[in-house]
Amino acid sequence: MEHSLLSTAAGAFLIWEALLLIPMVPGKLVDTRDFSPLPRWQFRLFNVFLSSLGIASFVVAWFVLEGQPWAFVATLVLGILYAAVFFADLFAIFPVVPDRLPVQLLILEAISLASAGVGIVIAIQGIRM
Repeated sequence: MEHSLLSTAAGAFLIWEALLLIPMVPGKLVDTRDFSPLPRWQFRLFNVFLSSLGIASFVVAWFVLEGQPWAFVATLVLGILYAAVFFADLFAIFPVVPDRLPVQLLILEAISLASAGVGIVIAIQGIRM
């Protein structure tokens, strides 16, 4: 498969989402909520999941930019996972903690959820090529 505008858009989407995720890691820069009510294993597993999501995004971005056709399927899966994570947090499905969502986190998650939708569309178009 040759390098295309769609490959560039998919790679940029994945890098964009991973970079947006970095400051949103629970208990760090933007997400200052108190997660102590969650069992430690849930908190740690959630952080491992978010870290893995970010790392996988960088890896898949490289493959999609290299023109690997399967990378669009991986981009779709990652886009759905990003959308699920941000949807779950914005609508208080998981993680459920007593603190409210900080305004900065709310804005970043809304942007990330919207861009995940765009990334899903890009991935679907790439799969259809």
